[in-house]
Amino acid sequence: MRPPVLSPALQRLTRGPGPAWPAPVESLAEGWARLPPRVRLLVVLGLVLAVAAGTHLRVQAAEHRWGGEPVAVLVAGEPAAGGDPAAPAVHLERRPPTTVPGDAVAEVDAEATLALALPRGAVLTRSHLDPRGPAAGLPEGLRAVPVEIDAGWGVASGSFVDVWADAAATPVATGRPVLEVRDDARQPTALVGLATDEVAAMAGAEQVRLTHAPAPGPTAAQPTTGSDDE
Repeated sequence: MRPPVLSPALQRLTRGPGPAWPAPVESLAEGWARLPPRVRLLVVLGLVLAVAAGTHLRVQAAEHRWGGEPVAVLVAGEPAAGGDPAAPAVHLERRPPTTVPGDAVAEVDAEATLALALPRGAVLTRSHLDPRGPAAGLPEGLRAVPVEIDAGWGVASGSFVDVWADAAATPVATGRPVLEVRDDARQPTALVGLATDEVAAMAGAEQVRLTHAPAPGPTAAQPTTGSDDE
C-alpha cells in the first residue's frame, strides 16, 4: 500500500530541520530522548498518578468544605406562587449539603400544591408543602395579615417591611416578614406576619403602607408586644 501523497505545502511543513527551541528546552528534550524506554514509561505513569492523586485530594477538600458529596434536591426553575402545582415548578439538582435546608425534599407528589411562594433557584422544603399554608413559616405569636400594596414598590415574598397606618409618625410594626405576594390584576396583596396588637392597631386605619426594611437579627422576628406568650 502506497503512503499518502502530501501536497507541496504540507511537505514544506513536515520536512526539514526542526524548530529552534530555547536552550533549556533543547537540553530537556535531549535528556528525555537519552532515557531508556522503560524509564520514560515509568516517568509518564508517575506523572499520571500524581495528577490523579492531586485531583482526588482537591475533590476531598471540596467535599469536606461543603459538608460531603452533593445531594439531590428539588429546585425551582421558575418562580411559583402559593397554590400553584409544585411538581411542574421544580427539577432535580445536586447541591452541596451545607447549602441545603434540613427539611428539603427530593420528590413530590404530582398533585401537591405549594403553600408558600417559591422563588427561582430556591430549594423545595416540607414547609412549602405544609397544608397550613403561609402560616406554617410564622414565628410564634405572629399572624398572617393581607395588606394591599402598590405593584411598583417591589415588595416580594421573603423580604421584610415596616407597616405604617394613616399619617402616624411611627410605624405600627417594624421588620415584619412578607410571607407571600399575590399579584392580582386589580390589586396586589402582600401577606405580612404581624403580632396581634399590631393587627388591632392597623385594623381601623384608612390607609396602610409598607416600606422596605432590612432583615432582622436572630431574635428580632419575634413580636415585642402582644405575643401569645404574655
